Amino acid sequence: MTRHPGDTGESVPVAPAAEVPGQAPAEVRPVWAAFRSQVAAVPEATALVIGGDSLTYRELDHATAGLALLLRRHGLRPGRVVCVRTEQSALSVVAMLAALRTGATWAVLEPDLPVERFQALCRDVDCAVVLSEGDDAVPAAALAAMAEPPVVVDAADLRLTRLVEAGRALPAEPYPAVPETSPAYVAYTSGSTGVPKGVLVGRDQLAASIGCRGPVYGTERSVFLIALRLSFDGILGGMFWSLTGGHTLVLPDSRQLVRVAEFVRLAREHRVTHLFNIPSYYRAVLQDPGGLPDTLRRVVVGGEACTPQLLAAHHERLPRVPLVNEYGPTETTIACTVATDPDPAGDRVPIGRPWPGVRTLVLDERLCEVPPGERGELYVGGSLVAIGYANQPARTAERFVADPYGRRPGGRLYRTGDIASVDERGELHYHGRTDHQAKIRGMRIEPGEIENVLERHPGVEQAVVLCERAGQGEPQVIAFVLPAPGSTPPDDAELRGHCRGRLVEQAVPTLFVPVGHMPLDRSTKADRAALRTLIPTDRQSPEGGADGEWSGHRAAVGRIWAEVLGHSRSTPHDNFFAVGGSSIKVIDLYDRLDGLWPEALRVGELFDYITIATQAQLIAERLGGRAQDEEPAAPVTYEL
Repeated sequence: MTRHPGDTGESVPVAPAAEVPGQAPAEVRPVWAAFRSQVAAVPEATALVIGGDSLTYRELDHATAGLALLLRRHGLRPGRVVCVRTEQSALSVVAMLAALRTGATWAVLEPDLPVERFQALCRDVDCAVVLSEGDDAVPAAALAAMAEPPVVVDAADLRLTRLVEAGRALPAEPYPAVPETSPAYVAYTSGSTGVPKGVLVGRDQLAASIGCRGPVYGTERSVFLIALRLSFDGILGGMFWSLTGGHTLVLPDSRQLVRVAEFVRLAREHRVTHLFNIPSYYRAVLQDPGGLPDTLRRVVVGGEACTPQLLAAHHERLPRVPLVNEYGPTETTIACTVATDPDPAGDRVPIGRPWPGVRTLVLDERLCEVPPGERGELYVGGSLVAIGYANQPARTAERFVADPYGRRPGGRLYRTGDIASVDERGELHYHGRTDHQAKIRGMRIEPGEIENVLERHPGVEQAVVLCERAGQGEPQVIAFVLPAPGSTPPDDAELRGHCRGRLVEQAVPTLFVPVGHMPLDRSTKADRAALRTLIPTDRQSPEGGADGEWSGHRAAVGRIWAEVLGHSRSTPHDNFFAVGGSSIKVIDLYDRLDGLWPEALRVGELFDYITIATQAQLIAERLGGRAQDEEPAAPVTYEL
């Protein structure tokens, strides 16, 4: 009988492409072997709690065996994929483990993900089986268009109790041994282009990532609650650290995840010791009046930039609980760097240092390392660099590049597209994305830097900045601002004044949009697509101001500014170039002003008279006999 590699109990060393000086990659056991060892060690301990279901390690093992047998009968085997297209449930977790058990690969795509994502999966990999939920999860038309459609198994026909019973009755399983370099899962990410990319991650890479976590998460018996969906790879660190260490994994179902109060209640009910959140979600968790349990020993955040303001709020509410900040793209297997208990007094929260066996480099455009303190693109090498993109060799070659500094032949680096720097202590700092950058009047603007400045204002809880281009003009910097709890929301003038002196002129937002809550996407990150829908569309006239501020020519000039700039948030004394103006827009401004008041101004004067007030005053003076507060005879309207 051929034994599954997980039944041997042997350790498999994971060799990195390049090591970090002073750090040796740990010898780690395959994930499946580590899970089975816990089944033997603590069979009656609670392994998984989700959506009203609770399974011990023995029951979870039996359920996995029962489902693995069923999936194998439908063609699942090494080299093929099971697509888990169900609502978040215990069955979803069982299916992922069943893939490990059979040596196959899993991909989680919840039913509310677009069907195009499922079709992309079937184009990129050999999908043998779809574990589906409901008739709409896998449309018949999508299957009919495939030359070899996968077998669809209706999750409604499966019961955990029956799977446990079936698994208990099975003899030893004759699954073939597979190399630990085989794919464990494929995770889809849209990236900057919006085109889905399936990231293939090996079993050895998953094992190496989980093996790093012990010294950071601790060794005591733990209860780990994770505020993520299973389709987001960030869930896998806490999930498999729990299941390979004899801990209890608690996951919210879909309803509990979107209702913060229920999620916090879940934490109290199960007396959790570990918590994982996306920073945007954790802000809401900290503000929940119910509060987190006193059993909490560690909070982990990742998937989004952690700000000093969030770190300060954490320490204020949970002063004795360390916060861990993890960083890593999907292509570097969950997370590749970690900052343990960062200093809340710093201006920026570091993403820390690489895990053992990982190598990080901050390089310039010539692939030369930049000096400490300077910014460059972050490259990652070592044991956590994924296999590549499924069925996309060109994109794989573009992002997974040869390591020119590696000591091992064939070493690779992953180009993250993230801007980073290394401080004097050797810790990495994240400064945003290269593909989120915009060039405004010759200056490269980084939204992450603007967000960091805005969140240092005492009245701002969170800021998200977008650089949006309207037509052929330059991008406009738009800041969405969530006020700090209990504070009066700062107005535009106050926020603009706060930014001046801290940011270059081109980076000062031209528009501030207050939000009552920060919308979150499926991964509980700030939802930038939803924020775009909040950009004001009524931009025809100026707003606010004291009595008399917008009388006469000021009102007319203000309307023209709103048309040129694409927003109506300018005050009479704002600098045209500080609220979104540019040398190109000056020409547009001049044409519109000259249309109302021919030859009242020269175009060059608009570089000196840069406020609505001074331009209105100059126009009034040039018009001679007409009074300042008198409207022009025939106002002209312009379409944006």
